[in-house]
Amino acid sequence: MSPYLKAHEAYHSAGDPYIAWAEALDFHLQHGLVVSTPEVFLMARKVVMAWPDDAHVSFRMPEAGEADGWHVWCAAGPLGKIMEIAEQQGARAAAFQRRTGRVHRYGTDGLWRGCGSQVRP
Repeated sequence: MSPYLKAHEAYHSAGDPYIAWAEALDFHLQHGLVVSTPEVFLMARKVVMAWPDDAHVSFRMPEAGEADGWHVWCAAGPLGKIMEIAEQQGARAAAFQRRTGRVHRYGTDGLWRGCGSQVRP
C-alpha cells in the first residue's frame, strides 16, 4: 500500500474525522506543504509552537514571520525520510496530534532521536 493510502486509511481509522480528508488536503495544498512519493506522504503547515492545542488542529495560519515550527497534519512512511523533508523546509520544531489526544511538540533533534536506527544525514 502506498504511503498516501496508508495516511488516508490512518486518518479514518477511528471513524469520521472532524475535518474531512479532502478539505484538509485542499487546505494544505493551498497554504501548507504536501509531499507524496513512493516512500513518504506528508501533509503539514507552518505554525507557532506556543499556540494552544486547538489552534494547531484548526486551519489557523500564523502572521508573516511569526511561525517557528510545523504542524504535521498527517504523515506515513519512515520517520527519517519525513524528517529530511521537514528540515529541507526549514522546520526546527514539529507538532502532531494522535486522533483526539493532546498535541505533542518536539524540536527536530528530539524527533531524530525517535528515528532509532535511522542515521541523521
